[in-house]
Amino acid sequence: MPSSTPPPSLEASVESVNGYQLLVAMLLMPLASALAVASWTLYALLARQPAYALLPLVSAMLLAWPAWNLARRGDTCRLMQWLLLGLALALGGFGVADQTWMLLLVGGGLGLGGAVMATGIAHARGWMPGRTMPLYAGLGLAVVAGVGFSLHMVPLVVQAYGWQVAPLSLLIPLLMITLLLWLFVESPA
Repeated sequence: MPSSTPPPSLEASVESVNGYQLLVAMLLMPLASALAVASWTLYALLARQPAYALLPLVSAMLLAWPAWNLARRGDTCRLMQWLLLGLALALGGFGVADQTWMLLLVGGGLGLGGAVMATGIAHARGWMPGRTMPLYAGLGLAVVAGVGFSLHMVPLVVQAYGWQVAPLSLLIPLLMITLLLWLFVESPA
């Protein structure tokens, strides 16, 4: 007697992969944005001059638009990975910066966080076209989470290990997200 259930098809397996891709992407992209904001908050807390705190924000505004345009045209996952590696390089440089020009260079490099956020939004819009309100709500939560994480973590790490280790403490989660993006997420079709 023939079975009433149809045999599995290639289309059914592609849909489950897309659902998995969507789940992983919607978890990792806000985490990457939260770490970008955490790096800005860290820089603002450890900056020698209050005016230095604006440098990552200004460079983020300058880098966000080109990143958005690149992400709309190309492979958002690869772009996100390169941006996260650049942000990791800036954080690593922050830990060893001991002169004013080095701190200014690091502040400009931390502006890659704006490009990370713009690329994350472009990636999410590829998976969920027409649903912009949840994207912006997720971005707002990522900003709050990044600021809160940095405000709670920085005093503890600085007190225990010194200010040079505080930027390096963000490298571990940043590199983990980059690795997970490389292994498990593809750009939307």
